[in-house]
Parts: sequence; C-alpha cells; structure tokens
Amino acid sequence: MVDKTTEGVVAEPEEVEAVLHNLCGYHLAERDPIHRYTVLTREQVLYEGLVSAIRRERGRALAELVGTGQSMTQVAAMTNLRTRQRVQRLIAIARAADEAVAKVQAASLEFEAKLAAVEATLDEVLNGTAVAVPEPSLVDSTGPVVGTEHPAVLEPTQAMPALAAALNPTREMPNDNVPWWRRGRDSGAA
Repeated sequence: MVDKTTEGVVAEPEEVEAVLHNLCGYHLAERDPIHRYTVLTREQVLYEGLVSAIRRERGRALAELVGTGQSMTQVAAMTNLRTRQRVQRLIAIARAADEAVAKVQAASLEFEAKLAAVEATLDEVLNGTAVAVPEPSLVDSTGPVVGTEHPAVLEPTQAMPALAAALNPTREMPNDNVPWWRRGRDSGAA
C-alpha cells in the first residue's frame, strides 16, 4: 500500500541496504535459514510497528503546527502534503493512538485499584479482622431476580460472607476419637 503522505520523499536503495545491514546484520549472517527467516520475520513486524509509531509522531507534529494557529491548508503546503485532508488524516491517526493509550491507562488504573481492594480484603480475612457482610438478597420486594444487570465478577464485599462462614463454622464438630467414616454407621446401631 502506498502512503500518499510520504510522496516526494524517496529512499535510495543504498540507504535501505545500509540501514538493513546496520539494524539486522547479525540476523543476516545467521547460517541456519529457518532461524534466519524466523528472526527476520520478527524484525519485519517490529519495524512495521515502528513505521506506525513514526506516522503517529508525524501526526503529533502536524497537530502542534495547527495548534500554533496555522490553517491545515498552510501546514499542508509547508510540509509538502499538498492537501488539507492528508494533514487531517495524520492528525486523526495521532489522536486515535493517544485516545487508545488513555483508555488502556485508565483501565489499568481501575484494575490496579480493584486489585488493591481485593488484596486488602483478603489481608483482613487472613488476619481475622474482616467484618462479616450479610449476603445480598436474590429477590427484592417486587419479585424479579436482583443482580442480573451486574457483571458476573464478584466484588470483594460479596465474597466475604462465604469466607466468613468457612472461617467461623456455625456447628461444632464432635471431638471424639471415632473416625469420621464410622460416625454415621455407628451412631444409631449401638
């Protein structure tokens, strides 16, 4: 696919070979063709990602130029992009990448906060300082099942009653020396 935003800029074959040998010389010298193929494929994917990152940075530079008060048509003329649409496209690529990064960072922060809450709750349970939370009702006063509108992920407070019941049994187990497998059989037969 031809990138119209780079029209007029040409890489000479000698420059391409020089960069190839500079960046991949070690891999090109590999004697095993399967290994050479594998590492060169990985390098190609890496450098294609690098091209996308460079395109994003070009868009950021254009957005900065537009931010100084110049029109997109002026920026297109200054950068040899020729059209306002090419400037807009590169800026849109940069903005989309920035928005995607912001979403990932926000999701990561939210996950870290939830993880910290879960770890704190587990620490309380393990230390014996947790407060028992009553189990939520499955049916509210109108009758339909409550909780179906919520995701299936349990929050730390919803998991607490089950842990509290396991840590504080409601029935004492008999402490006699009769093995457990004989208790039921021998209890009524005596």
